[in-house]
Amino acid sequence: MVEINVEKLHHELETANIIISGCDSNGTVWDRAGKQIQDRADVLAVIGTHDPAPLLDDTRQEEYHKVGVNSKSMLFALWKKVMASDGADADALQSLMDGVDALLN
Repeated sequence: MVEINVEKLHHELETANIIISGCDSNGTVWDRAGKQIQDRADVLAVIGTHDPAPLLDDTRQEEYHKVGVNSKSMLFALWKKVMASDGADADALQSLMDGVDALLN
């Protein structure tokens, strides 16, 4: 059985201008009427070239989270930088992000 990254396949199908309501990890794809369309030639072509590896942005966000960079910490750091003219927390987060980026690039 082919491994499916549901979020990525959904995006790939939409990018191929295939109108869908959803797909699952088994490769089942539904059109807007709820009909299964995974056996259509255009859908099969997309599934055939599907790469289930996470998108780099997803991997990057996971790695940021591991080092303590998340939406909440970024929001508070930005608030302090803008409202209190204190960029120390924002600079520290940027340094962590730069470290992750260096490993991923």
